[in-house]
Amino acid sequence: MNIKSKIQSGFSSSKIFWWIIAFSVVTIFFGHTFVFQAILGPLQVLETFLHEASHALACIFTGGWVSGLTIVEDGKGHGGLTFCHGGLPFIYSQAGYIGETLWGCLLIALARFHRISRVILMVLGVGLGILTLLVMPGTMFVEHRWLEGLGSIIWGLAIAGFLFVTGFKLSDKLANVLLLFIAVQSCLSSLTGVWALLLQASGAFPGTWSDATNMQSMTGIPALVWGVSWALFSVGMMSFVLWTTFKLEHGKK
Repeated sequence: MNIKSKIQSGFSSSKIFWWIIAFSVVTIFFGHTFVFQAILGPLQVLETFLHEASHALACIFTGGWVSGLTIVEDGKGHGGLTFCHGGLPFIYSQAGYIGETLWGCLLIALARFHRISRVILMVLGVGLGILTLLVMPGTMFVEHRWLEGLGSIIWGLAIAGFLFVTGFKLSDKLANVLLLFIAVQSCLSSLTGVWALLLQASGAFPGTWSDATNMQSMTGIPALVWGVSWALFSVGMMSFVLWTTFKLEHGKK
């Protein structure tokens, strides 16, 4: 295979993809340092957006409705919140971490077709923009949540606009790099979530609750078990998608 063919086949033959993997793994351990926060802050908000959007969609698809959604911290250990009513709590309580992983895996699979990466970024931007306008304004009418609601709307529209503009402006190759980076970060985000759950289980955040503690209340299964299971699902699903979609180099030979 010549150089041109390798480039056209996507990043399965490129070191760039593995640099993305390596950098994403590093962020798991150092993502909360000042330097990484400054660089990756907006990306972490996007990850929260995908997490909360998964809760919202699962709630709606199981017959419920969403009165509000935030993607900014509330000062009580929550990066974002989704206000679900009705539906199936057993499904939508798990949908955050699982859905975030599935979004990432879907984007990894689609990134194989690097010529449409720009379109995917634009479609993702439009979708998140619509979700912002539909469900976030309601948060401003929740008691003591108006500031979180306003901040979430600003962040939501900024992220949606960024994705759309970069998809419109970037070259196919750069758009593909950005798409893969977002995808891998989304998949690995649940691992950082497990770390937070470990801290919570140790009593670091007394009086707080999470998706895992919600599942514990419903099932009696410890929150830590749910968190670890979501992390294992994330790693397993991403590994499967990498293997089947990109046909890793040693698998081709």
